[in-house]
Amino acid sequence: MKKRQRKVRLIRAAIQLAFFIFYPALFSTAFAGMKSIFQAIAAHQQIAWNSFLDVTGLLLLVTILFGRHFCGYACAFGSLGDAMYELTVFIRKKVFHKKGRHGYPEKAVRILQKVKYVLLAFLLLSILTGWYASLQGMSPWDVFSMLTARKLPNASYKIGIILLVLILIGMCTQERFFCQFLCPMGAVFAMMPILPSALFNRNREKCPSKCGLCKKRCPAHLEIDGDTALSGECICCHACQVTCPRKNIQIGPKIKNKTNEKKN
Repeated sequence: MKKRQRKVRLIRAAIQLAFFIFYPALFSTAFAGMKSIFQAIAAHQQIAWNSFLDVTGLLLLVTILFGRHFCGYACAFGSLGDAMYELTVFIRKKVFHKKGRHGYPEKAVRILQKVKYVLLAFLLLSILTGWYASLQGMSPWDVFSMLTARKLPNASYKIGIILLVLILIGMCTQERFFCQFLCPMGAVFAMMPILPSALFNRNREKCPSKCGLCKKRCPAHLEIDGDTALSGECICCHACQVTCPRKNIQIGPKIKNKTNEKKN
């Protein structure tokens, strides 16, 4: 099982690194598409399709068809979060001799997961009211985009730099800190009607009663039950699938119990 976990982690890390190097601005571009829609509405203008909306539309379609694999594999900000967290896990293990993965209690995670929806509503409302322009220099992902483009942000981005540093610290304390709690596009993706064929499901009848490894390993503390109220929070990292010692978890329709089918 450890070999399988290592193999999946390496494949995922390679994909993340490729997107981080060649397409680091996908997140910012997708949000720019959302912003252009609300800016047109605020100006009482017809929504004009643009290159930003090409990316936004494509990512929304991919999310509906395949789940939030963009978040799990292609988002540079999410990949940075994974790197920061894994580095912290390594330091805790080697320096402080603490094993296992650290993070917040499930109750705290559930509360904090709602913050990104509030942030999304705030940003969209600020665009509609014309107040968004006054937020110039406060965006941490704008600062991140500049850095990935090898540009140093100037003094007007002081608040954005401070927020980015705080987010980096948060990334060290909880796996996928930004993605779960602060990402406005993550809030949009979480609300998308994801097809059942893109959801993770497990055969509970084959699971040991006191196992729960999949939920313990899930950064969002999710039950792997397919189309639940919290299924949109799944970032498709595949951690649950590779952690399951009995390979009971799969993507797609719920696994049918063949034993019960024969009895019926």
